[in-house]
Amino acid sequence: MIKIEFSIWMATKDKWVHLLKSIHLPCVPRVGEFMKFHSDSLGDYFAWQVSEVTYRESGKVEVWTELLDNVDDRMYSFEDDAEFEECLAAYLSEGWSAPRGVTSNKRYVAKIHNKANHQG
Repeated sequence: MIKIEFSIWMATKDKWVHLLKSIHLPCVPRVGEFMKFHSDSLGDYFAWQVSEVTYRESGKVEVWTELLDNVDDRMYSFEDDAEFEECLAAYLSEGWSAPRGVTSNKRYVAKIHNKANHQG
């Protein structure tokens, strides 16, 4: 089994969180493949697309996923803050950590700001 540190991201228009968890798997997922992570309260509903795999000289393997449900590159996952909070609580209860906590979604704000500047 290979120990892999997974990074996943979730966001609303206002909030952003980066979650980390080390998981043992028989192989390393490839870019473009999807991962489903277990949650007692959510099941394995969400499919996270692998966007980056990094092999460190130390032997550590890191896998990053795309922002959850980033439809049309909109830069957020959930319309509803309550759904975001429910999902965040579910993943935290399954051993995921949020080392930087929940922060503001600067990417969404920047996208809206850039769009406004190009229209005016």
